[in-house]
Amino acid sequence: MNAIGFSSLLVVVQIICISSSTHLNGKNFVVGLQSSPVHLYLTRNASGHVVEMQGVAVKTLAALSQRFNFTYSILQVNDTRLEKQSNALLGLYYYMKQAKCDLVIGAIGMTVGRYTVMDFVEGYAYTSIAIMIPMPQELQNVDAALLPFQFSVWIALVVIMPITAVAIYYFSRPLNFKKPADESVTIAGSPEKGVCSETNSKISKALFQIFRVLMSQGGSFRIIRPALYFVVGSWCLGAMVLISAYNSILTSYILGSNAKPLVDSALDVVGNSNVNIAVNKGNGVDLFLSAAEVGFYKQAGDKVRANPKSRCKTTGDCVDLVKLGSYAYLNSMFTAIDIINEDYQATGVCHLAIARQSEAMPGSLAWVLPKNIPYSRIFSVGFMELHEAGLIDHWTEWELMKYKNATYCLQEALKRQQRKAASKKETKITLKNFSGPFDLLILGYLISFILFVREIVHFKVSNYCKKRSSQKITTEENKDVGGNGK
Repeated sequence: MNAIGFSSLLVVVQIICISSSTHLNGKNFVVGLQSSPVHLYLTRNASGHVVEMQGVAVKTLAALSQRFNFTYSILQVNDTRLEKQSNALLGLYYYMKQAKCDLVIGAIGMTVGRYTVMDFVEGYAYTSIAIMIPMPQELQNVDAALLPFQFSVWIALVVIMPITAVAIYYFSRPLNFKKPADESVTIAGSPEKGVCSETNSKISKALFQIFRVLMSQGGSFRIIRPALYFVVGSWCLGAMVLISAYNSILTSYILGSNAKPLVDSALDVVGNSNVNIAVNKGNGVDLFLSAAEVGFYKQAGDKVRANPKSRCKTTGDCVDLVKLGSYAYLNSMFTAIDIINEDYQATGVCHLAIARQSEAMPGSLAWVLPKNIPYSRIFSVGFMELHEAGLIDHWTEWELMKYKNATYCLQEALKRQQRKAASKKETKITLKNFSGPFDLLILGYLISFILFVREIVHFKVSNYCKKRSSQKITTEENKDVGGNGK
């Protein structure tokens, strides 16, 4: 498109917008209010009438009122949701259908079912679906000592160790009858004498020696032929490389966080059979999941339908499910932040967090007009102008600054989950990072102590049995001598 054509298009758009906006001059809108964190807060008096409104939607409505020269009044009802909740709460859509309401403002999600009965003013705000999870708890880092050994490594060790033991036994067996018992040489250790007179006589003892090399405890073998030097040397070299690699990978696991979240992303929510989903019954997320036919939302909807507890009657019920440790709560990011903030104010503890990867919400948050009312395009142009000026984003950030408790909890969750950077000077390695290796060390000491006690008991019992046997033999000999003397 050339410059002349583009300029002509802009002129046409401006003329259409100006002519359309004249339809709002002097018009009064009866506005219904769908309360929503960040966007619309309501203060009511004792009779339930709204006496004060705050939030991004209120500032946006005031700005559009000045921009298009219209006035507005508030629909004084207790309903704060579009759909009917009970016989007492008929829903804002009921009043819109009865021509008692001209516009509903708030952070309203667009769904297929709503499209059929109402018109949306798109482009008001954009958000994502937050996945609320329990606060990740720092656990004992026991797995850090085992994680470097992947399953394939264990399989390789299980296969190679017996093969190496058989090779050592095969090459050393003919020498068992030719070399003195006190001649031996130690691989990865100092010479020992008279230790391994029977070490290589059995494959099990050869296996024990190569296990000692693997555990950096040395290993004793008799004077051996060159072929056996090659086998044992190869095993020692492989053990050294394996241990070095293990220590390097172990360091990365030790520096990493051991506070594992319930899920990290939306894929974990639908892919993990141990994770359930919680949603507010009848709200935008629930309706969207119920109508979805493909992708993540379809899978999440199937999971919600399969669990009768997934649809919560109140937000408090959903939060209680999350605190049980196996539920992920899906809601808008603004609502999730508000819930975390309120929970911290009530308990003084960060019980809730948000998964690191949120799920993008298709479309935008919107306002609602009655079906076939020709004002949606005018309001959409107003939203676009406010976004271009940066006002809606500025008002949103200003409101989010009030949620200091939620910010603290989210930063705490991120701090627990993040991997420490070894290059930073402020990185500190504490004993908590080494809890796993220390646990294994304590277990090793305990096993060693038990074996030590067993050896002492065995030694004392053996000595006792030997003394009893010698005394019995001496007594029998004395009896024989005495009987012969008679």
